[in-house]
Amino acid sequence: MTEINPKGDASTRTVGGFDRAGRVWVLTLFGIGGIAVGAILPPLARWAAELPWVPFEGPIRLLGSFDDAWLVWGRPVLGLVAGLAFAAWVLVDSPRLAISREQVEVRRRGQVERVIARATVASVRPRGAKILVEAESGRTLFEDDVEGDKSAIRSAFVDLGYPWEGPLK
Repeated sequence: MTEINPKGDASTRTVGGFDRAGRVWVLTLFGIGGIAVGAILPPLARWAAELPWVPFEGPIRLLGSFDDAWLVWGRPVLGLVAGLAFAAWVLVDSPRLAISREQVEVRRRGQVERVIARATVASVRPRGAKILVEAESGRTLFEDDVEGDKSAIRSAFVDLGYPWEGPLK
């Protein structure tokens, strides 16, 4: 997600975070995953407990013993709740970068986590799925996954005068 600051000032651009479709995708994926784990964990645990080479036989047998009638639907519901809680954590913990000509603010969980002065930035580049901001000495100032269109992230840095190194991706 990329946006210009609320005042309409093009001197600060915010990149990262999940857009609406991304949030729906993450919630759906983790919700379905939680339901699946809740549904198949006990039968899988019962099967695994019978294998002679699997460690922790006692705890695995305990997981496989949860077969009360209400747990037939209760396990998937508990898995859904756990999956949605994990998805919410992923969404909230995703960094957003507020980029201006003077600094880069790293925001996470709605708060500024770190401020990187422009004068200390020697290069910005992608490293796999992560964005890497380095100082002249090679010290890593920021390295994390920044969600969103990688070309929009690149444009935000380049348009505001940061030295981008690497491909458009």
